[in-house]
Parts: sequence; C-alpha cells; structure tokens
Amino acid sequence: MTPPRRSTGLLLAVILLTGLVTVSARAATAFKVVQMNLCNSGIAGCYQDGLAVGEAVTMIRNRQPDVVSVNEVCLSDLPGLTAAVGASAQYRFAFVRNRSTGSDYQCTAGRGAYGSGIIVKEGITSGGTGVYTAQDGGTEMRAWACALSAVRGFTACTTHLSTTATTALAQCRELLPATALSFDPTGSPTTRHVVLGDLNLRYSPGSPTNAQNCVPSGWFRKGDGDVQHVTARTLAFVSTQTYSMSRTDHPAFVVNYTF
Repeated sequence: MTPPRRSTGLLLAVILLTGLVTVSARAATAFKVVQMNLCNSGIAGCYQDGLAVGEAVTMIRNRQPDVVSVNEVCLSDLPGLTAAVGASAQYRFAFVRNRSTGSDYQCTAGRGAYGSGIIVKEGITSGGTGVYTAQDGGTEMRAWACALSAVRGFTACTTHLSTTATTALAQCRELLPATALSFDPTGSPTTRHVVLGDLNLRYSPGSPTNAQNCVPSGWFRKGDGDVQHVTARTLAFVSTQTYSMSRTDHPAFVVNYTF
C-alpha cells in the first residue's frame, strides 16, 4: 500500500524557505506624556516653598515619560526638571507677560520668569512660543510653547489658559489646531501631535465652555477629571493615570499611547 502523501507540510516548508510568506514582527512603540501644574510662582496660596519641583522630579523619574508639560513654574526650575527627563532632553518655555509692566511675569524671590515648559526626552529641533490674542482682564497674559522633536518628528505643546472660561475656550481654539500644526514642516496629516496643559476648562457636556468644544476634528482629548487635559492626533490611546501630589494643588496626569 502506498503511504499517504504529506504534501501540506512539504508545501508549507517550501513557502517559508522561499520567503513567499513574511510575518511582521514590529511591535507598537510606547509613548508616554505627563502633565503637571506645580503652583510654583510664589504668589498663589498653593505655593509650598518650591518643594513641588522636587516632587515633580521624583514623579518624572518614576514614570519615565517621553514628554513632560509643567505649568506655573519658574524658568529656573526647567534645567532640573529637564535633566530628570533624560540626558538628551530639551525644553521650550512659554513666557507669561505682565499686562501692567509689558515685561515677562516674574516668580518671587528672583527665581526668574514665570510660565509653562514643554520638555521632550529625545531633544528638540525647533520650536516657538507666543502670547494669545484673546486675554481676560487680569495682569497675566497667557501663553503657549510648542516644540518639534529631534528624532521622531512629533510636535508637543504646553499651555495654561485663562481662569475665565470663555477666554480659555477662545485661547484653546487659537492653539488647536492651527498653532500646533504650524510646527510640522511636512504638513502631513499623519504627523503625531500632542498638546498638554491646564486648560481651566472641564469636560461638561451641554456647557458652552465644555473642554470638548476646543477639540478639532481628527483629534481626541483625555482629561484628569478636572482642568488638566491632553489632546492628541495620530496616536493610539492606551490608558490614563492620575497620581496625587502633596506639594501642589493638582495631581500629575499621565496619558499612555502607542504608535
């Protein structure tokens, strides 16, 4: 009797050996961002003698993010925070202007200009900062900063918006999408963007100042349940976490993505 033919196994071996079948082994790349408001101006009641900066450094080292946004910080805080992100990390600083003096708003005790910083672990090739056209009647003229990353070509921005909700929404719409997109030299619809900050807006369906009302088509937002939000495009969402911080009045807000 003729033994049964084992053609299926032989055919599979031939296909594999000749390279007619290829299997992609590319795994998704993790991408993590951290948003923190450190209340470190020295003026607000939540200020705790600069201790929030050290707490933020510990948070950064424990979380190991690709991008960090910090609001209500002094320019002198940025070198230490940036070093915690990584040896190649660089930052851009959003200088808040003082309406009364026309100069940069200052932290107390000679700690330098006041504002927000965006830190990128892989370094920065270019970036920019600016003050919003829309402003409330206070002395702080709110600002933004954006940076184009040095390796993977994504744009990251930070901002801290007005405490007047209608003004905050107008400022948010200045930043998203036009300002953020302007830092992508390719103009590609597939370029990754992530915008982090204390927006002083809450997710409140039905409200005219709902934080969702400044999310452009093709972008998506994740929030900490209060006023901190991260809005992104061309990234795959994985999860969020919030971590209590004892030296400031806001938690650290972490968003995990892949691409």
